[in-house]
Amino acid sequence: MASSRNSPSTEAVEGAVQECLRGLPSGASVAVALSGGLDSSVLLALAARHAEASGMRLSAIHVNHGLSPNAAAWEAFCQAACAGLGIPIHIVRVTIPSGTGEGLEATARRLRYQAFESVEADYVLLAHHANDQAETLIFNLMRGTGIRGAAAMTAVGGAGGRYLRPLLPFSRAELEACAAHYGSRWVDDESNEDQVLSRNYIRHKVIPALEARFPAAVENLSRAAEHFAEAQEMLDEMARHDLAGNRDFPVAMDVLQTLSEARARNVLRYLIALRGLQAPAKKRLEEVLRQFITAAPDRHPSLDLPSYRLFRRKGRVEIEVR
Repeated sequence: MASSRNSPSTEAVEGAVQECLRGLPSGASVAVALSGGLDSSVLLALAARHAEASGMRLSAIHVNHGLSPNAAAWEAFCQAACAGLGIPIHIVRVTIPSGTGEGLEATARRLRYQAFESVEADYVLLAHHANDQAETLIFNLMRGTGIRGAAAMTAVGGAGGRYLRPLLPFSRAELEACAAHYGSRWVDDESNEDQVLSRNYIRHKVIPALEARFPAAVENLSRAAEHFAEAQEMLDEMARHDLAGNRDFPVAMDVLQTLSEARARNVLRYLIALRGLQAPAKKRLEEVLRQFITAAPDRHPSLDLPSYRLFRRKGRVEIEVR
């Protein structure tokens, strides 16, 4: 039987979710991104405890990727969990295409966020926690990421601050304690054990090895991500200054040509990130920017990526999202 008294960590987790909801406009609609796993099940339970008192209209969204033979069972579990709490749930079924050039994990993530964009809610609560943050930072660093990637995930993100991550400061162990206290049930995704997937390898091999030598590894990696995020905020401020009020593509070549190459690349990265897209590698961005600046007026240089195309036309740099 779960203890009737909250532990300090349980109180902190619940308090963070309560504070997050209280900070939203009264009457706002909030959707919990519910996979059925431990983290999102805890988030759903805590949001349900405090949504009404905070004046929120609460719902959930479940994205069925169809990748596991258990996907239908997870969908049914999420539906039953929401029914038990009297919370409406929106089910989105997606098909993961092959040959996108992104890789399975990246493609699934992109389609998942597309589904989140489709839900009719003012805000979406995501259940990422400190271990996820540490894994994301390591994963991005191994890909040679820049400052934005090293910032990993932020507590508030997306256009207009729509995505909220109230559990980001807490470890998985703290969420497990919270689940035990409230008697939360959840499902386990067997693919989380597949170490062929890079994030799972980091979770099961890299993080434990780091914690064996540096017990505060997860906490310190999360803190480092916060520092990178602060640096990224300053770069974004510089981009907004350089754009002089323009907040989206297309951007005039006249603007880019007045900037240093580093600041011009920063402007393009900023505008790409506003679309929720990943900027190209530095060398590819350097090369296409050089082409944008030096190509003859009758030429139309472009950079083709799996999810979008960046190109110059009529003295402006434009983007075409696929």
